[in-house]
Amino acid sequence: VYLIGDNEQSARLMGVRVERTRILLFAFVGVAAAFAGIVASLHVVNFFTTLGEGHLLTTLASIFLGGTSVFGGVGTVIGTFIATFIIGSINAGIVAIGLTGFWTQLIYGLIITVSVAMHTLLRKRLG
Repeated sequence: VYLIGDNEQSARLMGVRVERTRILLFAFVGVAAAFAGIVASLHVVNFFTTLGEGHLLTTLASIFLGGTSVFGGVGTVIGTFIATFIIGSINAGIVAIGLTGFWTQLIYGLIITVSVAMHTLLRKRLG
């Protein structure tokens, strides 16, 4: 994705094979998703089509807390990686104090809201 960038025409002029790169990128993402699905189904020993539904809010909270913008732009793998550890620690704390279900979803939603709001404010201030 970084290789192609926003301007396909200039990437072509630089010698990048845009179509080939895009196909390889999507193929890699598909293989990675298939591997993640296999690992998830091995974890629970059974396969259900709704296996990953509970992970969406946690994943979005990690991505937004890691600095990836909702409005486009560049996110970092390191930021998302650190945010994943923070979300995991928050989850462990929530479970340790005995809150489950609704409260975890509420806290993740608040994390997403605060992260997006802070990013928007910083974006307006920095121009």
